[in-house]
Amino acid sequence: MNEKSNPIVVALDGKSWEEILPIVSALSTTGCILKVNDLLFLEGIGRLLPRLSAYGSVMADLKCHDIPNTVGNTVKRLRACPPWAVTVHASAGEEALKQAVKALEGTPTKVLAITVLTSIDEKTCGEIYCRPPMDQVLALASIAKRAGVHGFVCSPEEVGKLKELYPGMEFVIPGIRSPGKNTNDQRRIATPKAAMEAGATKLVMGRQILDAPDPVGEVNRVLKEELAIDINV
Repeated sequence: MNEKSNPIVVALDGKSWEEILPIVSALSTTGCILKVNDLLFLEGIGRLLPRLSAYGSVMADLKCHDIPNTVGNTVKRLRACPPWAVTVHASAGEEALKQAVKALEGTPTKVLAITVLTSIDEKTCGEIYCRPPMDQVLALASIAKRAGVHGFVCSPEEVGKLKELYPGMEFVIPGIRSPGKNTNDQRRIATPKAAMEAGATKLVMGRQILDAPDPVGEVNRVLKEELAIDINV
C-alpha cells in the first residue's frame, strides 16, 4: 500500500529505537505514517528523522508551545530532513504558528495545529479553558487558520464541524479505537470508521497497533474490515 490510500498514523510512543525498529521495518509495507514524540526528544531530531524516514513518512509530534521565536527556531531544525508534518499547539498563539509556517516555507512539511487534546474531557476542559471542548476547538482553529497552518489535530467529536468550516485542510484525529478496545487515557474517542465518516483525513492509532501480536496484521485488519480499504492497492 501507499500513504495516499492508508489513513493510519502509528504513534510510536513509549519505546526505544531498538524496540521500534522491527515494528517500523515491518510497517514500511503498509504505507502508515510514523508519529514520534518522546522518542524524538530521546534520540534528537538530527539523529532520528533521517533513520526513521527510511521506513515511511514521519509525523514529528513536537507539540511546540512556546514564544514565537522559540517555536520558529525549534521547527527550523526540521528543514535538514523535512517530515510529513509537525505539530504546534494553537494555544501558543497566532504569531507562534506563523513562525512555524514561515520556518518551513519551501518544504513539503505540513504544520498541524493542536486544538484540545483528546485526553481532556468536558469537565477538565472547563477547568483549563473555561468553556466546552467544541467552543475551545473552534476558537483555536480560527486562530490557527489565520496563521496559515495546513491542518488541525482535534478529536472525532469536532472534526465534522471543522471540516465544514475549513474544507481542504488536513484533519488528524487521535483517540481512535476499534470497537471493544481499551480506551486507556483517551476521553473524546471514536472508532476508525466513525472518525473517517465524520471527516478525518488521518487516524492516529498507537497502543492498539503496537501492543498487537502482529502490528502489520492489525493495521491490515482495520483497513480491510473496518474501513473497507483494499489493502492490495
